[in-house]
Amino acid sequence: MIQRALLAAVVVSQLGVSAGLAQTAPAQPAPAGAATQITPAQTAAAETVTVSAGSIGLRTGYDSNPTDILGAHGSMFATETINYDYLRGSLQDGVIGLNIKVADTQYDPNVAAPSTNAIIAATGAIELAPKLTLRTTLTTTVDDSWARRSHAVQLRNRVEYDTTDFRIFANVDAGLNALNERNIFTLGGFLPQDENFATTTFLPGFAYKFGTGEIGTSVALSRVGYLDTDIFGLDRSHNIVQPNAFFSVKTSGVEVEGSVSPYFAKYDTTDFDDVRLLLYTAKAKYQTGAWTFGVGSSRTVQDTTLSFASLDTALAHEAAVSYKIDDKNAVSLLARYRRDDYLGTDLWSTTFLTGIDFAHDFGEGFIGTAGASVRQVRRPDEVQPWALNLQIGLQKRLDFGDVPKPAADKVADAKPKTVQ
Repeated sequence: MIQRALLAAVVVSQLGVSAGLAQTAPAQPAPAGAATQITPAQTAAAETVTVSAGSIGLRTGYDSNPTDILGAHGSMFATETINYDYLRGSLQDGVIGLNIKVADTQYDPNVAAPSTNAIIAATGAIELAPKLTLRTTLTTTVDDSWARRSHAVQLRNRVEYDTTDFRIFANVDAGLNALNERNIFTLGGFLPQDENFATTTFLPGFAYKFGTGEIGTSVALSRVGYLDTDIFGLDRSHNIVQPNAFFSVKTSGVEVEGSVSPYFAKYDTTDFDDVRLLLYTAKAKYQTGAWTFGVGSSRTVQDTTLSFASLDTALAHEAAVSYKIDDKNAVSLLARYRRDDYLGTDLWSTTFLTGIDFAHDFGEGFIGTAGASVRQVRRPDEVQPWALNLQIGLQKRLDFGDVPKPAADKVADAKPKTVQ
């Protein structure tokens, strides 16, 4: 399902509040193939730094169909958000970091269950030798909603040798996951018990740097082992091989990045067919004056507990435009499309969303937002009426550093969010 709260992050970023501090549900962790991701520890290479900042926020409004099913009722809602980032140290002496993102949405209990999204990540990093670093991150995620319950914990160790011309890296990941989804196509309930599985991944890679960006490659070797068969006695355990080629370029107000990744999944039994897909991510941003334009597209996979479906393949496209009216006001337009196909079945779902959002900087760290969006969901033999979402919000940015930043420093480049 497309996150309706995401629109607010686009326009809030126009006023200098980073996407990590905007009032949105936390994004899902990047896939193992996303080798270009930069961690906070990389910013502390030569000097001791201390970052301690966050935000609290409240958004409230009305959604005419929060469950996106036929015949459902509308509901008022309230979303509370807490975001916090802490980073201290240097790579020579050791870096510790903590990132917390929590969003909890309450609806009329007669209409929809609460929705809770949370990510808590603790990171440690140290320089083993000149240009050689070790980073360890422990991440816990919770994604609970009317239709999906997902809990996960992941331990990632990353070794990276980074020079001015190239970098070589390797990840070793281990995780435990619990997943339970409603059958939204038959309006069924949750499974009697969660499906639990363990994941292990080894990902080596290399990237060559040039003046305005980098290009590289990696390969992920993963094992997904389910602790038990599903409700029908089917075994979802499988092995994954996923090569990946990626690039990023930033020049003259234009930022472009992308990746192409063949995906091969071989199942332990004949309960599910082996999967061969071509996955990709692509996004671009262009800024000129007060305008920022962004587009994005991706094809990804995620686990599912839908009966007889091996995986959920998600195709997503997005376009956004933001305009900073002045130092205090910004407006943004966003359009998103997503299609989910459940492999091994004929089931699919599409969501189209478009909306507008406005943000105002009241000063002293207070950001107010107001937005409206409409969306439509389609499934086999089912076309949902257009749903309306109206909301207003207030966010307070908190900076626990010793020296507060002047107001002028809060105005940053707009960063339209792209699909994951």
